[in-house]
Amino acid sequence: MKSLSSVSFLLLGTVFFHLFSSTAVEAASKGKLLHDEDKRAKDEDKRYCVPKPEASDAALQKNLDWACGQGIDCGPIQPGGICGDPATVRFRAQFAMNSYYRKEGGVDSACDFSGTAQITHVDPSSEKCKYV
Repeated sequence: MKSLSSVSFLLLGTVFFHLFSSTAVEAASKGKLLHDEDKRAKDEDKRYCVPKPEASDAALQKNLDWACGQGIDCGPIQPGGICGDPATVRFRAQFAMNSYYRKEGGVDSACDFSGTAQITHVDPSSEKCKYV
């Protein structure tokens, strides 16, 4: 009799353990899925300041010089920097313009650059140069 009640207790304990652990795993995985959905929604809401296609290299060079003079970190777009390649004016200006836009809190007015910039939801990051 004593061994039968021990087995019953052990069996009952095992059932409760599996019941509660599977519920905990299910709740945790739902939380992860919700977190992933929130992250995707936030990624879709990201905005980047980039040059308009018709912006001239001369205008973009002015934007680059001005933005780098406003206290943003232009080290990554210097020769040898992580975002220094390709070393075109357009690519470097894009990085500087977006950095300034971010520094100013992502407000629309910080992405004008005398009418040569536009806001996009398309991430301009490259394999080596990641935009934030």
